[in-house]
Amino acid sequence: MKLKLLLLITLLPWLGYAQTGKVWTLEQCINHAYNNSIQVQRSYLSSQQNQASLNQSKAALAPSVNASANHIYNFGRNVNPVTNAISDFQSQTNTFGLNAGVTLFNGLANYKSIRQNSLLLDASLKNIEDAKNMVGLNVASAYLAVLLNKELLENAKYQLANSEEQLSRTSKLVQYGSLAVTEELQLQAQVASDETRVVTAENNLNLSRLQLMQLLQIPYDPEFDVVTPEIEVNENSQEELVLNPQKIYEEALASQPDVLAAEMNEEAQAIGVEVARGGFFPTISAFYSIDTRYFDQDPTFNFSEQLDNNLGQNVGFSMSVPIFNNLRVNQSIQNSKISYETAKLNTIETKNGLRQEIESAYLDARAAYNTYISSRNQVESLKISYENTEKMRAAGSANFTDYTLALNNLNAAESDLIRAKYDFIFKLKILEFYQGKTLSLD
Repeated sequence: MKLKLLLLITLLPWLGYAQTGKVWTLEQCINHAYNNSIQVQRSYLSSQQNQASLNQSKAALAPSVNASANHIYNFGRNVNPVTNAISDFQSQTNTFGLNAGVTLFNGLANYKSIRQNSLLLDASLKNIEDAKNMVGLNVASAYLAVLLNKELLENAKYQLANSEEQLSRTSKLVQYGSLAVTEELQLQAQVASDETRVVTAENNLNLSRLQLMQLLQIPYDPEFDVVTPEIEVNENSQEELVLNPQKIYEEALASQPDVLAAEMNEEAQAIGVEVARGGFFPTISAFYSIDTRYFDQDPTFNFSEQLDNNLGQNVGFSMSVPIFNNLRVNQSIQNSKISYETAKLNTIETKNGLRQEIESAYLDARAAYNTYISSRNQVESLKISYENTEKMRAAGSANFTDYTLALNNLNAAESDLIRAKYDFIFKLKILEFYQGKTLSLD
């Protein structure tokens, strides 16, 4: 049974891969990464530890009950409990007891500990969300890299097909003597250059797929592929860029789990100072105990009768007042205050980091959008230039060098446009992420 369980745990990520299929959506990739991320699993374990601490602090309110039993051999000179005479004898004694106690007051430290551990648990749950967010962003970035390289490959193949078509027409014209053989040789060089671009694009695509598979913790599969949705930059995309970074920051403060976790941890450490101060207060407890015994040298009563006759009960209250305890309470308070101040600094640092990240993401998105618009305009201009050069070449007023230069400029601009498009889309998704929106390509 243990072997089967071990095999199941070992093969679980592989089984998940087999069930999902060969073509993955972004949502499938993110969910699979959640389930197999070491970082997320560590966050889950941390939350389980905090849950155990919370359960323990709640259990501290309940009474403690303990039972005891002893079997004692007596040798030599002792007091006979039956005759109360001192004599040499051997005997056996059994004692049985039951004790119960409950803390009634200890400066409310138990109740404050429950509140503190509850906040720490909530903070650890937010840390799980934060870990998932980081995993999701990394997967989304890798997923978009695959889409980018797929489009660059398609563009490279289109350029190669176009050059091969030009070479085919030129070869026929050279055969009939309409063009010089140098034109054919130059086009052959262009086709070879385009073939190299295709190979490079294929390698880049394979590498980006591998990087995504590694993020998903799945073995390399040459047939692995992702769904290619229709992704276009529409005019409404720039509406996200109209928002003020301060407004995005204010929205993010209420939704980003790392900020919420830092605030919860700060509040928990503040309560920790109060818990430590509880050590200055008296501890009042209530207790109850019951005990009995059996003595084998008592010939008058048997075992059960002795247990009944010797039964005794105690109930009462106790109070412990701290006077001097080697400054342990003072030191505990000091350590708690340091932890609280550290938590305050962590909260400030987290909020400042978030603000800086949003400001950078906002400016990056604006720059990426401007780059995309510039690249789009450049492609449109170079298309016109290429078409005019092609017509001029057909009319004999432009040479092959002019034609090749116009073609290569257009090809480079189209590749730059593809990169600019995906760069803007990813940076726009980051802005949406800070606004609490789900990572999606819809």
